[in-house]
Amino acid sequence: MSAVGPTTPVPHRIGILMSPAGRFLECINCQLRIEFPAEARYDTIVKLFEVHPCSPTTPANVSLLRNSGLN
Repeated sequence: MSAVGPTTPVPHRIGILMSPAGRFLECINCQLRIEFPAEARYDTIVKLFEVHPCSPTTPANVSLLRNSGLN
């Protein structure tokens, strides 16, 4: 039996989603979605992805901006 070591986190592959509901940054792999308002800076919003591991089980449509203090 082999020991299981720490796994390397999978990086998010981020795309921009534009819809009638607004602009969002979304991970192509796990569909984690963060609101991207017109006045927000891309580099600031992208940092919000760093605290959430990329996983197929991550719930989609998470609106983190409202609770981040960045808006």
